[in-house]
Amino acid sequence: MKYYKQGQLLCYIGTWMPFVILVLIFVFFYGVYIQTYLLPRIRQEYIERPVVEINTYLIQLVHINDYVFSNSTVVITILLHTILVLFIITLIRVVITLPGRVPKEWLNKIEGEINKMIENEENMINFHKKGSQTSTSFSSEIDDEQRLQFNTKAKLELIDKSGHRFCKNCQTFKPKRSHHCRQCKTCWLKMDHHCQWLNNCIGYNNYKLFINLLFYSWLLISFIMITYSRCYYDTLNSFQSDSKLFLVSFTFLYCCFLWILLTAFTLFHLWAIKSNITTLEYCENKPRQPFQKSALENFIEVFGINPLIWFLPIQPNTKPILD
Repeated sequence: MKYYKQGQLLCYIGTWMPFVILVLIFVFFYGVYIQTYLLPRIRQEYIERPVVEINTYLIQLVHINDYVFSNSTVVITILLHTILVLFIITLIRVVITLPGRVPKEWLNKIEGEINKMIENEENMINFHKKGSQTSTSFSSEIDDEQRLQFNTKAKLELIDKSGHRFCKNCQTFKPKRSHHCRQCKTCWLKMDHHCQWLNNCIGYNNYKLFINLLFYSWLLISFIMITYSRCYYDTLNSFQSDSKLFLVSFTFLYCCFLWILLTAFTLFHLWAIKSNITTLEYCENKPRQPFQKSALENFIEVFGINPLIWFLPIQPNTKPILD
């Protein structure tokens, strides 16, 4: 409704188009994989076999170990859909989880420091004017223009003293490593980047989920590429129709291309975690402030101390470093 009232409905729909394209790509891969590889294997093993062999399979169900581990089709089906479910859950969580706004408690603390600096400046001026150490009426001695000057001076002193930055767009202070997103029009804690494909910023509260999403995407593409290579090889060496040959070849080669991109992107973010650096900090031309921590401490800062949730779409309960 907000975008509709402002006449920006088309712009709002446009921001979701990359996400829709991303979903359609994975739906395409899944559909082609099922139609050209998995379903033919299932039909060949369970439907087109004689009834006697089917009964034999049913009898072998009693020996679960011998049956499951000897039947690669069952293993492929279970693994594929397990990874796919984890991928979908993580994708939804990354899209709906906000990166983390600047806490109001921290802003109130900074505002209190500024007011204290302004009060000290007013006391100093009144002390010189009256020749006294205290003053009982600040409003009669200090006008609005002077107060504005004191406020600006206090902000500049606070920036120099503590290293905090002031956001000109939000007109408020922001902690170290926080950035203002032009698309979201908000300052986010430890902002990494704005992901157009997910229509969301990646920051403190969803960076771990984003890494999980990269891992599941890479795992899913790798699984499809490895298992689908057999179908690709058989299609090239058999007398198939031109349409099926094009579909299988395009799917496999495009899957290989995405695997290369995902591998490079995932390795970059793993290196960024190890080095305790964000994508925005990496792209900035100015010298970066070093954050001296070990690789293990940097890893725990993102993934938490509980190893049970490292590879699950669960955000660890950690406190952001504001100062």
